[in-house]
This record gives sequence, structure tokens and C-alpha cells, in this order.
Amino acid sequence: MFDRAMAAVVATAAAAAAVVMIVFALGFSLYALIEPNVGAAAASAIVALSAALFVALFALLAAFRKRQHEREAAIAQAELMDELPMGLGDIVRDRPLVTLAVTALGGILAARHPTLMRDLIHIAARFRR
Repeated sequence: MFDRAMAAVVATAAAAAAVVMIVFALGFSLYALIEPNVGAAAASAIVALSAALFVALFALLAAFRKRQHEREAAIAQAELMDELPMGLGDIVRDRPLVTLAVTALGGILAARHPTLMRDLIHIAARFRR
């Protein structure tokens, strides 16, 4: 298991190094392409500007993907919260003896550890808001 993790780390590092080399080569080739036409200072500025635009575009795409993922997660959680009472109702209806046993266990637990139950109720109340 450790070998797999190390292999994954090494593969990721190799891929990152390859990407760095590609970006460096693209920047250098862009500089070499436009330097004879505009001069060294302007070519450096254009390469820096193109790199900044690329980074900004990448950050924008990452932010949009993150928002989309957050929206999907919120929708999934809302659907789960809508279905949860129905699922609990089905369990209660289908298995009344199990429900009775769980209720009795909860009562015994509340009698023996009231502070634990108080903390659990506070946690549950926090999720309802």
C-alpha cells in the first residue's frame, strides 16, 4: 500500500516537472519569436503578460468548477434531507421492534449520560438551522 502511494507521488511529481518544462519552453519560444520585432524589454513584458493572462484564466476556470461542485453538493444534500424523513418513516413502519429497541437504548443512554445527550442534541440542532 505504501509502495502504491509512493508511486503515485513520484508519478505526480514527474508530471508536474514535465508541465513546468513545457511552460518554460513555451515562454522561451514566445520570447524568441517576438524579440527580434519588438526588442528585449517589450518581449519580456509580452511573455509576462501572456503568463499572467494564462494564470488568470486558469484561476477563473478553477473557480467556476468549484462553484459548480458546490452547487451539485448542495443539491445532493437538499435531496438527501428531503428523503431522510421518508426513509426514517419507512424504517419505523417496517421494523417496529427495532425502533422500540433503539428508543429504549436511547432512553437508557440519556439516563446514564445526560451530558452526552445534551451535546448530541446541540449538534443535531446546529444542523437543523
